[in-house]
Amino acid sequence: MQDKALESLKCKLIFDPELNREVYIDVDVYPEFADDKIELSDFILSNFKAPKKKYKKNARVKFIWMIEKDGKSTFLKLAFPTDDKEMEEEVKRIVSILPLYTPAKCGNEPVPCKVDVEFPIKEEKQKR
Repeated sequence: MQDKALESLKCKLIFDPELNREVYIDVDVYPEFADDKIELSDFILSNFKAPKKKYKKNARVKFIWMIEKDGKSTFLKLAFPTDDKEMEEEVKRIVSILPLYTPAKCGNEPVPCKVDVEFPIKEEKQKR
């Protein structure tokens, strides 16, 4: 009985003002790629193409998406760099090609789960 009480405290639905949406936090089971041979960082870094513009040294990109109950990914927001339409289009593209996930769960119930990733912007070197 005590385990059930702890379980209900762990999985919480909160309103995220940044996203203007309710999201689950501290879920019982976090989403993972359905294909366990794929690593998120490897997938993103091998598919990400920085826009062809100058970024400050050590610039980073951070974006947020939702893994829905069916395991599909939905783009939510480019956290930074802000007001960069080309970067936003690129991260939307990345989210659109993410492999299917096993969804997050609260108890045995699949629930949507917010995910974010942050990494340095590596510009392609100019060929001489």
